[in-house]
Amino acid sequence: MNAATQTVVVLNWRTAEYTLRAVHALLGDGVSGDRIVVVDNGSGDGSAEHLRRELPETRHVALDENVGFARGNNRGAGELPGDAYIFVNSDAFVHARGSVERLGRALDDPAVGIAVPRLLNSDLTLQPSVVPDSTPLPELVRASGLSRFVPNRHQPSLGTHWDHSSSRRIQAATGAVLLVRGTTWEQLGGFDERSFMYAEDLDLFRRAAALGWEARFVAEAEFVHVGDVSAERRWDEPQRAERMARAHADMIREHLGPVRATITIGLVAAGVGARALVHRTRGDRAAAKAQAAWFRGYLNR
Repeated sequence: MNAATQTVVVLNWRTAEYTLRAVHALLGDGVSGDRIVVVDNGSGDGSAEHLRRELPETRHVALDENVGFARGNNRGAGELPGDAYIFVNSDAFVHARGSVERLGRALDDPAVGIAVPRLLNSDLTLQPSVVPDSTPLPELVRASGLSRFVPNRHQPSLGTHWDHSSSRRIQAATGAVLLVRGTTWEQLGGFDERSFMYAEDLDLFRRAAALGWEARFVAEAEFVHVGDVSAERRWDEPQRAERMARAHADMIREHLGPVRATITIGLVAAGVGARALVHRTRGDRAAAKAQAAWFRGYLNR
């Protein structure tokens, strides 16, 4: 995939300092500024003006209000059509030089519609991102605590303890950095805008697979992802957890029949509920409170 035909969208909400770092890292990795769209999602704190001033070589979209993750990114993609789109969270930064190019090569396989890189934490440890589709079997394995004992070759479809050491076909991943083929994007109509925030990435993988597109994890492309930088300025940890759980549960109901969705959500809730009890027993009140919020989110419609 020719990098000149890729559109990169970086969505900002009151994280101008991170957005500047993200864009500068992209520019340093060879992305042309005129292929980067910086979307300010109604920050209202001067971010839009600051970013426009500091990044004159890139395109800018300033929204009047915070329209959420899906609508904000869709607006950015619509500003500059491309043969592929890379959506980069404002707190995600190219780590290994050449990562954007290597990520783009995944689309050399005409069957691949979505690709994701390896994510690292700020201390450069692995940030697991590849996940299985939420269906009864993998959620049973995860809720039982047996996921960590599943052989590595089966992990991506049954658990989240995969070592992320090699590029391969996957079912889904959390999308701090997400490459989508232009044809795939057009067929999907972008991110589902019914959700304000969370689970839009997992939904995109599901809908792409339903159309016959494959997803790929590219181990040779690396980005550092800080995580929750925008969200933590809006909600505390339990509030974020409950919102994420509700969005995930809604996505499961959208894609599974009533019976399978109920079973799947019940298993997920059982797993987080058990973890809440373990944390409470250990005296970790903060962790227990967060897990309890996940539990409420999965069970509350």
